[in-house]
Amino acid sequence: MEPRLSDDPAFEDLTARARIREAAIRLFAEHGVEETAILDIAKEAGVSGGLIRHHFGSKEGLRVACDTYVYSELVRFKLEALEKRKADPEFLVTFDARQVLLRRYFGRAMIDGSPAAASRFDEIVDEYEQWFIDQPGLDLADARACAAVMTGMTIGVLTMQHHIARALAEDPLSPKLQERISLAYGDIYSPALLPRPLLRREGLQT
Repeated sequence: MEPRLSDDPAFEDLTARARIREAAIRLFAEHGVEETAILDIAKEAGVSGGLIRHHFGSKEGLRVACDTYVYSELVRFKLEALEKRKADPEFLVTFDARQVLLRRYFGRAMIDGSPAAASRFDEIVDEYEQWFIDQPGLDLADARACAAVMTGMTIGVLTMQHHIARALAEDPLSPKLQERISLAYGDIYSPALLPRPLLRREGLQT
């Protein structure tokens, strides 16, 4: 059983607004927006339903606030990781439980049809496409399609965290699971595993 937010002493030090947001992030990630009631969030945060409406207006307003916060945190984490890699080429990204939860939230938001998640999907596609274009000697027939498919594959993994964790006998929120997923990505994208001539010959790439 996953620990409740209130089990973390730091949770008690947050403002009421922040506790509501943190409770909502956790419950939205686990159950989705539609299956999470305001009273569920209030109970998790240790506040009244009226206080949630006071701070966020409605569940949709709370969802928008959670989306904004989560995506800004994920971008911040990405930028910090890039800076560390510049300083140390041997640096390996590690995911603590907090990052795992935020990434899981993002995956669930895609399923729930969050406009903010859809916008972020498009931004990631743009980033991948530009990265492909900037790589010298990279032979891609359709960089945009490759970027869109890679983004879909990555977010698909986020949305299937529980199933992947079950298959690997890992805790869905454990950094160990993220480490195994990252290593699997490296192997799957390895030219040794999927050589380009084979892909073309089998009609998997045009």
